[in-house]
Amino acid sequence: MTRRCGATARLLATGLAAGAVALLAAPTPDARQQTFRSGVDAVRVDALVTSGAAGVTGLTAMDFELRDNGVLQTVDDIALESLPLTVTFVLDTSGSVAGRKMAHLSSAVDLILRGLRPQDRVGLVTFSHRVWQRVPMTPDVEQVRRVLTAATATGGTSLNDAVYAGLALSESQDARALVVVFSDGMDNASWLADETVERAAKRADVVVYGVAVSASVSVNTRMRNGSPVREERPAYLKGQTAFLETIASATGGRLIKADTTDDLPAAFEEILQEFRTRYVISYSPKGVDTPGWHAIDVKVKGRSVTVRARRGYERGR
Repeated sequence: MTRRCGATARLLATGLAAGAVALLAAPTPDARQQTFRSGVDAVRVDALVTSGAAGVTGLTAMDFELRDNGVLQTVDDIALESLPLTVTFVLDTSGSVAGRKMAHLSSAVDLILRGLRPQDRVGLVTFSHRVWQRVPMTPDVEQVRRVLTAATATGGTSLNDAVYAGLALSESQDARALVVVFSDGMDNASWLADETVERAAKRADVVVYGVAVSASVSVNTRMRNGSPVREERPAYLKGQTAFLETIASATGGRLIKADTTDDLPAAFEEILQEFRTRYVISYSPKGVDTPGWHAIDVKVKGRSVTVRARRGYERGR
């Protein structure tokens, strides 16, 4: 969508820079969320089209069928790779990520940084039991590298609060916004409930990709050639990935299970490559002037493909 909640970003940036997340003292995300004025704004939808595991390219505006609250709309324009990107990293630096895992995380971030273009911008939020805005949105990728290299891993996991901050701080009117969230565990320190962050995600003009690694290892012993063999497999806690799956789905993104931090570089590289293949679909809503939540349904005509896009937007009076 085209309009962004700049006041939200400024409010959160101020609080985070001070070293604390004063989120409960702020108005609710729904109260602050800026909406479209009826009959004025174009709507922008970021959509991924895939056939199997492969991205589908070469589509035109005529190939898409889009409905707003069930009403068929005319797609005005689509763009592919033409808009600059803003990439916000929201990274778990709790105690469980210390040591070798932190080095793998830095390598994964570097793969995305190397894939950015001069017109793209990047920001960094880290979280443990608190949330910090380490790097405001900037074209200076070296600053992100320096800060992340010096980061230490300690404390608990404020995943909900961090995702909320990443949503607000990533918003930009002149670019496509990508939020990459990494965590190896479950939230145990946030102020904000899952439902609060999900409502904010539905109304934010960003695409969230979550990356999770297993919180533990399951050990099995099996016999091979008459001898016991120890096998270790990544094990996710019950419900560990549910929150990130919900947030990613609400924004048209997805969750990647990297299993171990050794696999993080490949997962992060996959995210950037996939994001570059997404279409930005623009349309001017007609026949749907009713204020409130508007559901969006995007399809490709005559093709057996999968389309991932956000579920809707909020229309004001």
